[in-house]
Amino acid sequence: MDYLFQNPISITGDALFVTDTHFGSPSEQESRVREELLIALLNQEKSHIRHLFLLGDIFDFWFEYRDVVPKGNFRLFSTLYDLYQAGVKIYYFTGNHDMWVQDYFTESFGCQVFYRQQAFVINGKRCLVGHGDGIGGKQRRYLLIKNIFGFKPNRVLYSMLHPRQAFSIARFFSRKSRASHDESLFTFLGEREFQVQFAREVLKREPVDFFIYGHRHTPAEYVLNDEVTFFNVGDWISNFSYLMFPEGEKPVLHYFKQ
Repeated sequence: MDYLFQNPISITGDALFVTDTHFGSPSEQESRVREELLIALLNQEKSHIRHLFLLGDIFDFWFEYRDVVPKGNFRLFSTLYDLYQAGVKIYYFTGNHDMWVQDYFTESFGCQVFYRQQAFVINGKRCLVGHGDGIGGKQRRYLLIKNIFGFKPNRVLYSMLHPRQAFSIARFFSRKSRASHDESLFTFLGEREFQVQFAREVLKREPVDFFIYGHRHTPAEYVLNDEVTFFNVGDWISNFSYLMFPEGEKPVLHYFKQ
């Protein structure tokens, strides 16, 4: 395993983390309700946050053509633009549902896009941040599928489809994948969590203060030892959970009051 903190990104100021909003699912109407709630949270916190972390699967499906992106989410995009204009730094980590993000968010909202986890020093604390999929344990099948979808020639071939066809196919498989999940899979498993196992392996090699992930849809604060805490930020579907990391304080999980 390579050392992860060779070139960390150092930032200071209040930071807000959101993950797994899956906008567009299971219907446009239900998605719009969740979108409005996230906008309300961002407007509630915008006066003091300096950093916004979007930890992946923000959209249930995302694919960019040169001149076409999926329609909808105008109000969310407008809010992101306002945050960007106000000086908030936005970091977008791609997930397994929105792995085909390219340059739209960078050009439109100044987002710094990450395609894998990234080491940060946030308010003086060493943090490993990412979507959290495919790490820890033996996930050969999952990683094979992800590599197939992430293979650039496959993406180019997919882009040859008409957007209506491409989006319809992707949404079909997204719904099918979600329907196959047992709700018990969204229960935090402690030491059996692949992300926790990965964190344990990292700590054998280098010090980390906080691990901050999404993907599992399970809000969790899990103490690895007296000095290290693991967080899963949860989701914006059933938990409406988010993580706040105020300057000079410790990260805290919150649940948005509707």
